[in-house]
Amino acid sequence: MGITSRAGLASVLTCIATAVAVAPAAAAPAVPVDLPLGGLNTVLPFDAPTVHTGMPLPVPGAPDGPRYVKGNLLPHNMVPAIPIESALPDTHIGTPLPDPMSSRNLGTPDLVSPGTALHTVTPGADLGAPLSEPRAALFGLPAVTLPEAGLTAPAVQGDPAATATF
Repeated sequence: MGITSRAGLASVLTCIATAVAVAPAAAAPAVPVDLPLGGLNTVLPFDAPTVHTGMPLPVPGAPDGPRYVKGNLLPHNMVPAIPIESALPDTHIGTPLPDPMSSRNLGTPDLVSPGTALHTVTPGADLGAPLSEPRAALFGLPAVTLPEAGLTAPAVQGDPAATATF
């Protein structure tokens, strides 16, 4: 085995190790986030709340690209709408509830929002040319028509919910 084949093998193994290390992070639906609210303890008359949530990782899908329609000079769906899939992560917010008559806590009320799938679609655009296709009646010349423009509305679909417990 020569030095070049060893270097090639080492680079392939390095690439595989990097892919294995990055795969769990890419497979996770969200990156966990704990908000540091401990600094509020100096200004609040009670313990600061705790917030555990996550940052969703959006995954773009395949757009429905431009396609030609018979009779139009410009393609339909010129600026395609792009679907994006993501997941809203679990969110937990809790704070100790102090007893005004003593130094103990009455309990910890929690607000919990379970994770849910989120489907979004970006806006798209469509444009019609101000000319028609060539016509035999006009000696092969196109006719002038009114230009057309259209927008595809963005969409967001999800099923968020929250429950409060004590």
